[in-house]
Amino acid sequence: MCAGFLRAAEANDYDKAAQYLDGKRSPKQSEELASELKYLLDQGMSTSIDDLSRSPNGNIEDQLRLSREYIGTVKTPNGDFKLMLDLVKRPEQPSVWLFSQETLNLVPHAYASMQHTDYEHFFPAWASSIRIESVPLWRWVVIFLSLLFGFGIASVLTKSVLWSLRRAFRKRLSVEVEASALALKMPIFCLMLAFIAYGQWTCHHGTRATLWELAGFVLACVGAAWLSIRIADTVINFMRQRLQLRMQTERATLISLLGRLFNIFVGLVLVIALLTHAGVNVSALVAGLGIGGIALALAAQKTLADLFGGFSIVMRGTIRVGDMCQIDGITGTIEDIGISALNLRTLDRSLVSIPNAKVAEEKLENFSLRDQFWVHQLLTLRIDTAPDVVKNVSDGIFQLLESDPVIERSTARSRVINLTSTGPQIEVFAYFRTPGADWGSFLTYQESLILKILTVIEAEGTSLASPIGLLRTDADSSSSGTR
Repeated sequence: MCAGFLRAAEANDYDKAAQYLDGKRSPKQSEELASELKYLLDQGMSTSIDDLSRSPNGNIEDQLRLSREYIGTVKTPNGDFKLMLDLVKRPEQPSVWLFSQETLNLVPHAYASMQHTDYEHFFPAWASSIRIESVPLWRWVVIFLSLLFGFGIASVLTKSVLWSLRRAFRKRLSVEVEASALALKMPIFCLMLAFIAYGQWTCHHGTRATLWELAGFVLACVGAAWLSIRIADTVINFMRQRLQLRMQTERATLISLLGRLFNIFVGLVLVIALLTHAGVNVSALVAGLGIGGIALALAAQKTLADLFGGFSIVMRGTIRVGDMCQIDGITGTIEDIGISALNLRTLDRSLVSIPNAKVAEEKLENFSLRDQFWVHQLLTLRIDTAPDVVKNVSDGIFQLLESDPVIERSTARSRVINLTSTGPQIEVFAYFRTPGADWGSFLTYQESLILKILTVIEAEGTSLASPIGLLRTDADSSSSGTR
């Protein structure tokens, strides 16, 4: 009966809706009363229509007389408005449940106490007659304008936050920080949608009022969680920028890892909130998970090992994002240290993902943490090089190293260490050290040093031994022998 009344009222067929009202009234009075009663029902009853008794006799256990049925309560500013039905017998027709006369007498007073937010009078009459999905056209226009308004407010707030950050930190913001600040627009817009869904106009959609209320709650929860994550990303990116400028890369890596854990925590809180609102007993669910915790821990032991392995890597400070490393025989630059795995960009530009637990166990070599660069060359002179020439070459190379200000003088040496089948072998050993030097600057220096060594060898009238055996003959002897 109640569902039939709402369907007729939503279709603006108040003449048909008036058939569910007890008592005799003029058609105009019946239509007006039906419209007011529909408005009250749209505010939401204490019970669901689906929970009402389907028996022709009604609920016989509600301690009311057999011809009366209580179907729910509507909250109004003047108190609870109880909805009662009466079983009305009509001549030569089956009995029917109608809204009781006592209930209908209270409808105008309850309706007058409600705050009516309706913008229908701002639109022409044809906007009310045209309906899409039983909703008047003017309401769709209000929804569209509300969406535009919400998106505009989100854009203004986002730009205001970015402007405030630039003013506070004198525009010294990285690209990541600005991108994180601009990403606040969509979660703010999601919260604006939640406010729109909770607005008074959503209560005029008949049986859809409950769905709008549910949508508003879901949007509010998702928007709040989304906004929390975006704000955390903005703060984390800003802190990473400051730490990297101070050369505290290991702390920047730890901040990134903590940020990801915070995102997971926010996601869990969101799921719990939605489940609680859906009527799920979260306490019982947590207790059930506690019972199966042992099995879960055994099944997820590798995941937990990767998680704690990530903390171990960061806390030890052995590697940082951007470092050049060799892990498990793979050489590359560390791009990211995640919760479960480490991403390594190899020299051929492929991306390798290595589990954190394996990184914590395997041999790890960090080239970026070198305090000095090792200059180590093995030079083999020709087999026919005279001993005094070999001595002069070795001394000349040592003088190059000793006079170079970027070479650690205590480590510099040039010695004949071996006599091979192709010639005497000289070892060049030293450490290159200069503030702010990296691998590229070291290679540049080593190149110039090798060229100077070749100049010393050439000045002494000798050369490096060839890896291929050569037969050397004197040109004059060869000519006389030919004759």
